[in-house]
Amino acid sequence: MDLNNIKRKKLEDELVKKLAHKISSKYKNFYTNRKPSSSSKCRNYLKIKLPHIPILQPEIDLILESHDGQLYAAEVKLFKTEEVNFNLPFYLGLGQALALHRYGFDKASLFHLFLGKNLPARINIYGPEIWAFIRNDLCIPLDYSYIWVEEKEMEYDFHVMQYIGRQNGIKLLKIDDPNFNINFRYENPIKDQPTQKIMRECLELWLKGKLK
Repeated sequence: MDLNNIKRKKLEDELVKKLAHKISSKYKNFYTNRKPSSSSKCRNYLKIKLPHIPILQPEIDLILESHDGQLYAAEVKLFKTEEVNFNLPFYLGLGQALALHRYGFDKASLFHLFLGKNLPARINIYGPEIWAFIRNDLCIPLDYSYIWVEEKEMEYDFHVMQYIGRQNGIKLLKIDDPNFNINFRYENPIKDQPTQKIMRECLELWLKGKLK
């Protein structure tokens, strides 16, 4: 990983934490930048419970626990607003987001964060185009949200964008607005499979510090 990518990853991790704190009052618990793949306790648990240890995603960017015990996960990718054009790969993070289903999360999502002081009109073409590709073209059971991260002198404001139609979106509300909730709509189609149930059990125990 080169220096620019290291700096980007560090900023991405920082923004994920800030995003989680902004919406923390709407959830029972949240966890950021967790790496079950690096946990010997997770590997040992899965080794006992399963005939083989599944390949584990290197890092889970954001996990949200609802008040009724649902677990949601999101893969987060950061872009600078000036980078966004139609040469930018629209599928960045899509594979990692789909891989979250293996952990048995109830629902999974891909979040694209667009960081900048201003919101270029092209963001509201690019974001809806990705939404249409995931939901309309491929009908993938995956949520997608694109969020403008307004860069201010001492803080960041997170504005959720609303899909209206293909290449057509609008700015909605700040993510911590009491009238707004992030909606996870699409169920994980494999969450009830035996392997996924065990991986979910392992993950919950690990997150709560109950794995020996």
